Amino acid sequence: MQRALALGPCLAVLGLAGCGSSAQATQPPGVPPRPSTVTVAEPGGDAHDPHSAALARQLSEPWGERNDKDNQLLVPLPDTPKWKRVRYFGIEHFLGFRYGDDHHVIALAFVQEVEPGTVADSKTCIRRFESWARARAKPFEPKLSEVGERDSKWRDRPLSIRFVDGYADVGLSRHEFSAAWAAYPAYPDACLIYAIAVPWREHGEVAKKVRDRFLTEAFERVNPLTPNKAMRK
Repeated sequence: MQRALALGPCLAVLGLAGCGSSAQATQPPGVPPRPSTVTVAEPGGDAHDPHSAALARQLSEPWGERNDKDNQLLVPLPDTPKWKRVRYFGIEHFLGFRYGDDHHVIALAFVQEVEPGTVADSKTCIRRFESWARARAKPFEPKLSEVGERDSKWRDRPLSIRFVDGYADVGLSRHEFSAAWAAYPAYPDACLIYAIAVPWREHGEVAKKVRDRFLTEAFERVNPLTPNKAMRK
C-alpha cells in the first residue's frame, strides 16, 4: 500500500482541513436547493446538506472544459461553470480548481520534467509522480485501500489511471476521501498528471461514485493545447 501511495492524501489535507459547510441551509432534508442559491461559492446551494447536494450535481451535470489563464491546457470538469480556478499552497502544481468554497471536489494538474533524452510513457510518468507524491504525503501518515488500476487510451497511446480510497488524520479530525489520477506523456521533456479527490463527509458511497465518474469518463478528455510543456507565466 505505501509503495503505491499517490496524491489523494495531499489533496485531502490541502483542501479539506478545517472545511465545513458554510451555506445556511433552509430546505428540509431531501429537498433540492433552490436554483437561485446554487453558486460558484456553494454549488450545494441552500440544501439541508450542501455537500451531498454538490456531489449530486457532479453526478448529473454535463461535462465541460476549463483552461489555465494562459490557455495551455484544458481539463474536463462536470458542472463546469461552478468550478473556481485557485492556487493551493504547499504543493507544486500547474493548475488547480475547487468545487465550492468548501472544496466539495478538488482537481489539480501537474507538469513534471523528465531527464534529457528520456522517452517517457504513461507508466513511467505515473511512477515518477507517485514517487514524488509519497514524500509529500508522508507527514500526514495516510491510510489507503489497495490502489486500483485502469488502463485506457489517450491520443491512441496507452494511458495509466489509478484510484484509491483512504483517510488522513489532521489534529483531532479524520478526513476520508476518494481519489484518482492519470499520467500523460504529453510533452517531449515533461509528463502531465491530472488528479482529483472527493471528500466523503458522511457520504462515502456518493463520493466514490463521483470519483468513478471521473475514472471512467474524464481522463481521456484531457487536452494539452501546446506542443511544448505548459508553464506558469
